[in-house]
Amino acid sequence: MIALHSIWKHMQSAVLGTSLQKKLLFLFLPLAILPLAVLGAFSYYKSSQVVQDQVCRTILENLSQVNYSLNYFVKDIEQLTMYIYSSRDIQDVLSKEHQRPLAEKYQDEKKIADILETFLGFKNWDIAIYLLGENGDRYFTGELLPGQYDDYNPNWGLFRKMRLAQGNVVWDTHYNMKKTDDFGIVLSSGRQLKKIGTNQPLGYIVLDIMESGLADKYNKARLQPGGQVFLLDASGYIISSTPSKHQVGTKLAEPYVEQVLEGSKGFFKQMKVNGEPSMIIYDTSEVTGFKLVSVVPSAVLTKESTSIRSVTIWAMAIGAAVACWLAYVLAVTITTPLRKLRALMRQVESGNMNVAFPSKYKDEVGQLGHSFNTMLQRIKQLIDEVYNKQLMVQEAEIKAIQAQFNPHFLYNALDSINWMARIHKLDNISRTVIALGELLRFSIRKGQSYVSVRDDMQQIRNFLFIQKMRYGDKFEAEIDISPEVERLYTLKLLLQPVVENAITHGLEMKKGKGRLVISGERTGDHVRFTIQDDGVGMPADVVTHIAGGRFMSSNEQKTGIGLGNLKKRLELYFGREGRLDITSEPGQGTKVVIEIPVMTTAGEERHV
Repeated sequence: MIALHSIWKHMQSAVLGTSLQKKLLFLFLPLAILPLAVLGAFSYYKSSQVVQDQVCRTILENLSQVNYSLNYFVKDIEQLTMYIYSSRDIQDVLSKEHQRPLAEKYQDEKKIADILETFLGFKNWDIAIYLLGENGDRYFTGELLPGQYDDYNPNWGLFRKMRLAQGNVVWDTHYNMKKTDDFGIVLSSGRQLKKIGTNQPLGYIVLDIMESGLADKYNKARLQPGGQVFLLDASGYIISSTPSKHQVGTKLAEPYVEQVLEGSKGFFKQMKVNGEPSMIIYDTSEVTGFKLVSVVPSAVLTKESTSIRSVTIWAMAIGAAVACWLAYVLAVTITTPLRKLRALMRQVESGNMNVAFPSKYKDEVGQLGHSFNTMLQRIKQLIDEVYNKQLMVQEAEIKAIQAQFNPHFLYNALDSINWMARIHKLDNISRTVIALGELLRFSIRKGQSYVSVRDDMQQIRNFLFIQKMRYGDKFEAEIDISPEVERLYTLKLLLQPVVENAITHGLEMKKGKGRLVISGERTGDHVRFTIQDDGVGMPADVVTHIAGGRFMSSNEQKTGIGLGNLKKRLELYFGREGRLDITSEPGQGTKVVIEIPVMTTAGEERHV
């Protein structure tokens, strides 16, 4: 008792010590799942019963069809005996005296044999025909004449039935027989032959039917795996059976025989047939009274309901899942304040800082929500401070990019070089210095991040002139900018680093003369600049590095504004509206496309 009390206390402490949500789940789940399980089991039981009943009805319908086939077979046999009975030649032969010339007997035997073969030739029957005359003549289709037919007793068995029937057809079941591979004769039919006109007895006609001939008739009875089909006479003796034939010729000794013999057709369940429950389906022939019985194990029939069982299990599983979900929702709904606070925390984790916990009460949950709101406001304040500092850093970086050398000093030095070149009449040096001076003057403009496309293209021409002085006829350049685009505005020094890279990395290393094309056009709300050369090109991995922002060009130290800084400037000023695409193939050249939004005025600097 002490041990049980200790266990109970331990279980009680474990249950009461768990969370409120788990307590509610432990309460609701059994209430939902147990009735569902009972209902599912009952549904499966009833549905399997319906399926079993339907299968039995199908088998019964098949048995009825087989019985119709057997009825036609019996009628054909009876019709055959009637043809033999009414044959004029057979009547004449059997009417003769037994003591007649051998030649005449030989002719009679040949005539009767031809007649019997003619009758058997109409259909493929596994039967034997015997003509037994009162005059002692014996005619048959088989190889041997059974002894009981050679010296028959008119008061015994089949012959007694034929004599009493006065010429009508009779049927007889073979109860004792020699068990051979084909299980021999199982059924006999016959008539007493009488002289037409005088009604004088002439003998008997007997037809023996082999078991194989009957089995072929009911092989279509949809024999189930593990089942057995019996053909019984009115007394319960087995005329034929399949697949096992060891009981043929004996009386069926099963507890369900009496119910089968009493009824005409139907099916019922027998608890023990060969040690297992089975369904008994039977049908009776209205012509012969024979009963066709199919014994099928119940386990075979329930296999038909496997799909129903699977559907039931799935339905129970889905129902249990829904019940669990409903129980969970109900439990969570009861714990609404904590659930609300947890949901707000998850929103903050995903990046949404514009939330607040509605503290309606001053309980522990309300105090926790107030602390949550205070902490969130402080975090937002810190984020704003960091964001403002980051903007200042970006602005300083932009200005540092545009002022990487002392332009005033360099410009004054270039002006001195220009006058010295003019004094000595060195025109090429003078023009080169003037072009470089204009580039410097263009770069030291303060407060102008945006310039007209026309001014920017002029600086590109100055830069190309300087490069031409350096490389001579190494390359030729073409600038194709439409007047509409020249009136628009662009970011200062936007194309210069791309043009310089095309010359130093593409055309300088090419064998022979190269070509550089700079074009600009308006496409909708954007301006597209294209810089294309036919230089040495770049491998695919280098293009991939450039597209991913991993610029590794050593020429960036020479230009001051490399592709890396160009991409940064596009992102800082235009965000997603700015685009830089590079395509290149080794030996074929490189194509760089830059797209920016259309700007009709210089306006204010736009940072994204």
